[in-house]
Amino acid sequence: MFLAALLVLGGCKLVDQRTFERTPTGPAAATLAQPDLPKLPLLTISFAIADEDWGPSVHDAVLAAESHNPNVAFAVVTPVPTSASRDVQDTFIKQGQEDATLVANELQVDGVTPDRITISLRGDPGSPPREVRIYAR
Repeated sequence: MFLAALLVLGGCKLVDQRTFERTPTGPAAATLAQPDLPKLPLLTISFAIADEDWGPSVHDAVLAAESHNPNVAFAVVTPVPTSASRDVQDTFIKQGQEDATLVANELQVDGVTPDRITISLRGDPGSPPREVRIYAR
């Protein structure tokens, strides 16, 4: 009896996710090729010059974007050189997060609610300057 049960169960297999989707499918190549941001930023703020007053430029950019869409979302993006050493990348990431937070705070001062602001990093294969790019989506 035990031998018969073992033979019957030996032909069974565990039902799991692989049963229904044998080869996991990822996003299509066309989806990966399409960036989720516009080609050109609404505004680029350089942090190479420490004393530059970029607040009025952010205000003007917000007014222009909201004139087209009152509920526009803003992506605050800092570039990170992908071909640089890890130490250089870490420096860009740290500075970029600080810079982007300053810009996001300025957007909030101009009346943009936090749920309409995202902060992110974007890889750049070249040697990008220390800057923050604001995209309207």
